[in-house]
Amino acid sequence: MASDSGSSPDGPAIRASGGKMPLRIITAAAIFDGHDAAIGIFRRIFQSRGCEVIHLGHDRGADEVARAAIQEDAHAIAITSYQGGAVEMFTHTKQILDASGFEHVFLCGGGGGTILPGEIRDLRDSGIARIYSPDDGRDLGLVGMVENAMETASQINLLDSSRYSDLSGPIDASNHGAVAKLLTLAENGDDKLFNSKLEECRSRKQGNGCPVIGLTGTGGAGKSSLTDELMLRIQRDNPGLKIALLATDPTRKKTGGALLGDRIRMNSLANDHLFMRSFASRDSGKELANCIGRAIDVCRAVGFDLILCETSGIGQGNDAITEVADISMYVTTREYGAPSQLEKLAALDFADLVVLNKFDRPGAEDALAEIRKQVKRNREEWDASNESLPVVPTIASQFADAGVDQLWHRLVGLLNSRMNTNFVAAEPNLGDDGLPKRNAPIPPERQGYLAEVASTVREYHSSAQGIAEKVRLVQQLSSSSERMKEIGKLEAAADLADEAQSLRNEIPENVWQALNEFDGYAKAYRSGQASYTVRGKEIPVETTSSTLSGIEMPKVALPETNDRGELFQWIAKENRPGSFPFTGGVFPFKRKDELPVRMFAGEGSSERTNKRFHFLCTDQPFNRLSTAFDSPSLYGRDPEERLDIFGKVCESGVSISTVDEMERLFEGFNLCDPNTSVSMTINGNYWWHLAAFFTVAIRQQIRIFESERGRSPNEKETAEIRAQTLSTVRGTVQADQLKESMGQNTLVLNLDTALKLMGDVAEFYVDNEVRNHYFVSISGYHIAEAGANPITQAALTLSNGLTYVELFRARGLDPNKFLRNFSWFFSNGMDPEYSVIGRVCRRIWAISMREMYGVDERGQKLKYHIQSSGRSLHAQEYTWNDYRTTMQALYALADNANSLHTNSRDEAFGTPTEETVRDAVAIQLILSREYGWLQNENPLQGSFIAEWLTDHVEEEILKVFEEMHRRGGVLGSLEVNYQRNRIQDESMLYEHKKHDGSLPIIGVNTFTDPDAEALTADNADAFDMDVTRSDEEEKKMVIERNRDFQEKHSEAAEEGLQKLKKAARNGENLFSVMMEIVEHCTVGQVTNALFETGGKFRRNM
Repeated sequence: MASDSGSSPDGPAIRASGGKMPLRIITAAAIFDGHDAAIGIFRRIFQSRGCEVIHLGHDRGADEVARAAIQEDAHAIAITSYQGGAVEMFTHTKQILDASGFEHVFLCGGGGGTILPGEIRDLRDSGIARIYSPDDGRDLGLVGMVENAMETASQINLLDSSRYSDLSGPIDASNHGAVAKLLTLAENGDDKLFNSKLEECRSRKQGNGCPVIGLTGTGGAGKSSLTDELMLRIQRDNPGLKIALLATDPTRKKTGGALLGDRIRMNSLANDHLFMRSFASRDSGKELANCIGRAIDVCRAVGFDLILCETSGIGQGNDAITEVADISMYVTTREYGAPSQLEKLAALDFADLVVLNKFDRPGAEDALAEIRKQVKRNREEWDASNESLPVVPTIASQFADAGVDQLWHRLVGLLNSRMNTNFVAAEPNLGDDGLPKRNAPIPPERQGYLAEVASTVREYHSSAQGIAEKVRLVQQLSSSSERMKEIGKLEAAADLADEAQSLRNEIPENVWQALNEFDGYAKAYRSGQASYTVRGKEIPVETTSSTLSGIEMPKVALPETNDRGELFQWIAKENRPGSFPFTGGVFPFKRKDELPVRMFAGEGSSERTNKRFHFLCTDQPFNRLSTAFDSPSLYGRDPEERLDIFGKVCESGVSISTVDEMERLFEGFNLCDPNTSVSMTINGNYWWHLAAFFTVAIRQQIRIFESERGRSPNEKETAEIRAQTLSTVRGTVQADQLKESMGQNTLVLNLDTALKLMGDVAEFYVDNEVRNHYFVSISGYHIAEAGANPITQAALTLSNGLTYVELFRARGLDPNKFLRNFSWFFSNGMDPEYSVIGRVCRRIWAISMREMYGVDERGQKLKYHIQSSGRSLHAQEYTWNDYRTTMQALYALADNANSLHTNSRDEAFGTPTEETVRDAVAIQLILSREYGWLQNENPLQGSFIAEWLTDHVEEEILKVFEEMHRRGGVLGSLEVNYQRNRIQDESMLYEHKKHDGSLPIIGVNTFTDPDAEALTADNADAFDMDVTRSDEEEKKMVIERNRDFQEKHSEAAEEGLQKLKKAARNGENLFSVMMEIVEHCTVGQVTNALFETGGKFRRNM
């Protein structure tokens, strides 16, 4: 079986056009869908089988996918869709292709069980797409599905002469389909056919060419990001200019496949005046494809105004770009080695401009000085000022980077002087030093925080072990002294007593205090009655419970050793629940009046989800609501009638795009009731949703005031109600932007902008004393769902939390004031490491916060929510999913999770029904109320295997911290894709083991039912499950309400959006402004304003 790891195909690669050309495949995840693990695996297999893959990544609309297929002249498109709306996504993509004359493109895809058999059949029978079901995966395997798709796509002959019969007259650069066909001829056709068609289609006379800008540089220098930023500026300053981008990536010699990876980085391609074509180097043996010269001829002939030509990564002596470019740019970073290596770079001689990208990295200013010095030597311009040299520092990843502005300005000067063009460039706004501004989110002196945490935790354990040995020795010496007294050896007894006292004096007093405290509470716990204090209130608790057999079982079991050293070691590593380092739990005892049940819910309209909320709270003394939003809401967009978006509206969650919809969602719940808390799983533009939630809570309290007093509150009273509401309302918003950039993929803004906005929220909470609401739920769940194993999930999640501490401290916020608003969210599964994931994370966090950051007890406590694994929900034998969920819930409850969601068995297909949700709730209730083992609240403490796993998982997490430290911490690691690559590798391993059977999954790859109906198109009529789907009427209703809201608030919304943009430009707190404007602005309006002022997220591999 082939894989990306190096194994070669079992036979010759499947090719098209009689073996003349490799298959060209577009791969993507559907619009508003961040589940890119599966498509990432399949794009790798396509490559390994010899395909040229243009990977678009997650959240791609039908227009983007079809545009890519047309411009790239692809044979096939492979799309994964796990978030509902698959039929509409494939249908709309097909409609666009057909309307553009590209009806031949083969569409295929999958979505696990979320694409139902009937939908698979409809897409097949209507000739739209071939959907691979879970049973296809079981029967064919991963490679088998890929090869099946390749066989179908190989029947498409892109070189058939009939394709080019309509290319018989002048073609304009705006006719992307025709240009794409000509480029296919340029790459694959013979000279005679190509030349004849080129002349037939020429719309610009020869000699009236357009300039070619060449970009070359080392791999990983950020050429694609820089190219995208340049194209955005070209259009900004020269709207309507027609630009062609020709990019080359290397072909793998072993397989003949290629990853054409530049297009995924291009946010600018939404502009219809921009055209991109990706080429593989194939047999050129260099950084440019052999056809680039002919491709440039095509682009000039059809009337493009400017051509950008990007090479693959080059070595020190490569200069192929000079053969095709009028102006050449060389892009590098600080990582070129010793200064002497610059003497070997041919590019410093031929490049018209040298670009030092990633100028925000440590050491970049030294690199700039070294490069400038070498350029002076090479060109013998000894007296040239630094500013006059053709060396430009840039930070392409930074929104509105002045360095890229300067680069475009310099390019325009060269173009206009050499090529007689009249391009325009805005003046760059550089710093006083003439360089782009470097905005380091974390100060340089704090860059080593992850290594410091690893060292701190290990030192804590080492110190505790050393102290424990001394305590044990003191006990032994004291016992020996007493024994010597008993037998009359008084001198020896005195010597031993003196030695014991001397050693005792070396031990910190708090150690003896901890041991004495243990004796006190151990006695109380065993007596059956104890108490603990919460926020100044003493809470009595019965510390034992009676079994039917009459045994008084302890709620918290404690060690009964007589070895004081062993006891101190237990206190230091474990301790009772509620005491540092909180390994056993953050609270002394569980609450009697509130179970950890928190069920995730969201379906369709706000009214329908409100009904589900009330159903889940039936007969419960508390309201723990957890909100799932539909895909457009997750990505901060308004519901629309465009078909691929329409398919997502009200699916897999609730549609919330206006403050009025948020108010309908919580109708009948007092959001300030101490027994009500609301969790919102939202990240994309969560700032709007959070502001809308607070606004609804305030509205409710104002109505209560009006009802009780028969009048509206005055200005002072309104302010008091607002302040009281913000300090009272309970709940969580997920808001984890770092996790989104590596896992779930609903990050919509430039990461720097998103982190700044997170800081705005943290500051708002501190300033407004928002005490009972968590402004971030630092989440490992979606990292696990993307494919990470439990150790990676825990390590990346903890490292993200530590990064937020550093980011907010750098902003001047006191950790003791913002850490109380941190919460956490983990997945669990069947792996043994999941049994200890909570206790490991609690211990690492507590030690780090106390020993390294010096924060108080509340900030040391890691409170977390657990959701059972979504990845372990299988479409085959789906009723058995309940058994897996039960085992996972047992893990969570035994480990003292603070709240828990148990997945319903039918979530493998979509939103669960009320019946299956009730069963999922019952799993928790039975475990919590009936399962005897859990009547004890610390069942893992004292277990040899639990302690072994805790120590070993902790050490593996610390090793991951150190790996990230070597890459510049979390932010530096993100830049080099460390986290995403790690997750993808682990996902690939899981999928291969699942499909080859080495990882047994009962009912899926072993102990299968040979008589079970396959979940395929042919058996669609046999599929009789109830699956929750929104209907067309409901979707249209929420779209219409959004439209009505916009019309009603149009003037106030425009005023509010301008205020938001102004605040962004001035660096003000944007969340404070959001609280003011959310009454009038929809989520989509605010997202678009933030795009304009903060930049869009740029995808990567």
